[in-house]
Amino acid sequence: MSLSRICPLCGPKCSICCMVISAWGVVFMAVLGIAFYTQTALLYQDLHIQATVADFNLADVAERYRSSAFNCWIAAGGYVLTLIIAFWQNRWSNTVAL
Repeated sequence: MSLSRICPLCGPKCSICCMVISAWGVVFMAVLGIAFYTQTALLYQDLHIQATVADFNLADVAERYRSSAFNCWIAAGGYVLTLIIAFWQNRWSNTVAL
């Protein structure tokens, strides 16, 4: 298969839309990851801890915050990959149109 058959994954408008959404996703997930890493109290409900008072362990809470932060940063990396692909598609469709 030639590269010209693989390259047109999306058009210029779709690639611009994907770039905007991906850029927002990178910023949002990076900031959310920082908030989880600093153990922001407002995000405690998002940890989904089902422990009674007797089973409550601060080390488990800290581990869940850290795990959630890393998951957010992995998602931000996925958005970076999507942003790169959308940018590549936009540049490719602009060079073909010329």
